[in-house]
Amino acid sequence: MQRVDAFALNCYPHRGMKRVCYEIKCSRADFLGELKQPLKRRIGMRYSNEFYFVTAGDFASPSEIPAECGLIEIGRATPEEWKSRMRRHAGWFDYNAETSIYCTLIVPAPWRDTPGPTWQLTAAMMRNQLKDLSERPPVRPPQEKLSFE
Repeated sequence: MQRVDAFALNCYPHRGMKRVCYEIKCSRADFLGELKQPLKRRIGMRYSNEFYFVTAGDFASPSEIPAECGLIEIGRATPEEWKSRMRRHAGWFDYNAETSIYCTLIVPAPWRDTPGPTWQLTAAMMRNQLKDLSERPPVRPPQEKLSFE
């Protein structure tokens, strides 16, 4: 069974119901293995309007990214390193100064008009979410008494 690492759906019709698939690669070998087996990303390509590889650091160069995909890079950097990265890339950026974590769009994914998800895919996503919630229920927030002063 094919799976994707992350799937984002914009739920508002006036924003185009955009669907984005993310395939996270944790090593250079993992990324190269994915390139050798393009059928592995078939399900993500079928149902998403944009498909991105997400890599840590410099695992992938823009020239290695297939034409139908995009590349997002995440990692840690000092503020000076971050400023240097911002000058090299034209995509969107996020940098958290407290954690030194950044996220940069290196290669924008091209837009593809694709059919919407099938009921089978929707049901599978809901089953996976239910399974995750039953295995790891969310932590209840601490209760606080309201004072009426």
